[in-house]
Amino acid sequence: MKHIRIAAAAALAAALVGGSAQAQVFTPPFMSPVPTSDFGLYVSDIGDVAIEGIWRRLSRGGSDVGIRVGYADVGEEGALLAGLELRNPVVLAGAPIGLAFTAGAQVVAGGPSQLGGQVGFSVGQALPAGTFTVTPYIHPRLAVMTHFTGEEFNTDVDVLADVGADFAFSGGVTLRLDINLADGADWGLGLAWRP
Repeated sequence: MKHIRIAAAAALAAALVGGSAQAQVFTPPFMSPVPTSDFGLYVSDIGDVAIEGIWRRLSRGGSDVGIRVGYADVGEEGALLAGLELRNPVVLAGAPIGLAFTAGAQVVAGGPSQLGGQVGFSVGQALPAGTFTVTPYIHPRLAVMTHFTGEEFNTDVDVLADVGADFAFSGGVTLRLDINLADGADWGLGLAWRP
């Protein structure tokens, strides 16, 4: 338990003072600390624009797994995006906010091909606000990114962080906003539906 608190504090501190993420692989993660089952359509400004579909499914134990596919207008002909993700709630006795461990991998195929993985913590809390619930959060992560350019093969390790908010409305619709605090995609916006 103590180790999780130390890791969460270190990740948050690193995100707030961390360096920039060069040659960003990742589109915004849109991951509050609240796992969910839903399907969403998301846009972000990686390249000129990126459009992704993200399907997430709750599993036993309260965690969720997700699959991402999409297209980014980068390079001369654009690129396909694909990824996997995991979000697992972390329960801390007496904690006033929600916490979830997150992990993900993403590949960019076409244009400059790239592959990356990231782990981190999403920290925030669901707040009822009348007819909807808003969940503000911060999501610091450690990322490893590999870039293939012609004959070159480069690997970077970076600290990434996002702030975001989920606005969950009755009827199973959630509006998601994600703002990047490092280099790469500056923002993302999405709409998700819960079955």
